[in-house]
Amino acid sequence: MKIFLCTFTILTIFVFQSCDFNETELNYNEQLVVFASITAGLPILDTVLVSRTASVNEDVITNDLWINDAVVKLINDSTNEILSFNNVGNGQYFPLPETPSNEQVTTYLNFVIQPDYRYRLVVTHENDSIMAMTTVPDSFKLNSADLGDYECPDGEVIPTKMVNVNNLEGYSIEHLSQLLLDPQDFVIENNIDVDSVVYRFGDCFTKSFASYPFFGVDFDSDNFQTIKILSFALEANVRGLEPLDSLSTILDPDSGGFVDYNYNGIRDSVFVNLIYDNTLGFRIWKGSYLRDENSVPYRINPWQWNIETSPTPVMWLYFNYYGYQLMTFRATSQSYFDYFSGDPVGQNIYLLPDSNFDGGLGVFYSNYSSSFLVYVKRDG
Repeated sequence: MKIFLCTFTILTIFVFQSCDFNETELNYNEQLVVFASITAGLPILDTVLVSRTASVNEDVITNDLWINDAVVKLINDSTNEILSFNNVGNGQYFPLPETPSNEQVTTYLNFVIQPDYRYRLVVTHENDSIMAMTTVPDSFKLNSADLGDYECPDGEVIPTKMVNVNNLEGYSIEHLSQLLLDPQDFVIENNIDVDSVVYRFGDCFTKSFASYPFFGVDFDSDNFQTIKILSFALEANVRGLEPLDSLSTILDPDSGGFVDYNYNGIRDSVFVNLIYDNTLGFRIWKGSYLRDENSVPYRINPWQWNIETSPTPVMWLYFNYYGYQLMTFRATSQSYFDYFSGDPVGQNIYLLPDSNFDGGLGVFYSNYSSSFLVYVKRDG
């Protein structure tokens, strides 16, 4: 026992003498923060966001951190072509100003992001200049996946569906803009083969991320570390009267019972394609509904998720609305994977995301996108 105590005492002295507990004061340096992305085969679609950091002792509101007088340039390293960006408010920059000239529009449309090319984004503000690079993925192909049968918690076995994941191949950006304006007419006029899936409720279908998959999507996961999925409901803004409460109508056809989405006791206009579910499980996975100034509920659109493996099941969590859905799978560059391997949502205040900006924070990444249409139907 004496030998043990002696040894422990010596080790304790050694440890405390070896560690330096003197706090080192770190000087805060303000930095630029930039978020930007580019997509292969298309002109610039997303705005570049430019802001600055703030010290923990600085009394400042978030909106005051946006920078609206920066110089933003995108450079094609292979051709040395330069595309300049304009400030469009709230720290956002886009190649076109609010009222572009014909020349500006032509320049914008001709600057198409090329697969397998390297691009540099340079942002300058006052005495600071930061730069990041990304190499655009060279290709990305989707295939429909056969996920076989799915066994529900109660033992029921249901086959999963295979859908057409290539029904928008060959359509230009002009065509896709028409799709966004009127999806029903676009599908009919172009005779597009759009598969439908039924959104059903219950333990088998809306219980967790492992619930019944509507369909599966396959891709070459060996060549890409992160795939970003966007599910964009094209008919989310359709409005109409709140739906009748089917149970009340059955019990008393003259009751006039309806689902009061906005809690005002009046059957009025709401987003009728919203998938509405107030069960506990639904709220756990998707949270409470957002509400506008009239308390009308809605969900974020598009819905986004990151995956790393294939084939991937697409289940209820991907959809917030009924109707046509533009499903986009984006094969992202290494910089996107590195950034989200850090802690971009700030769960650990001592860990910063892995930025690829030299001299600043944020991320500049590229992607190769593949999109298709699917239709989400009501059950019954």
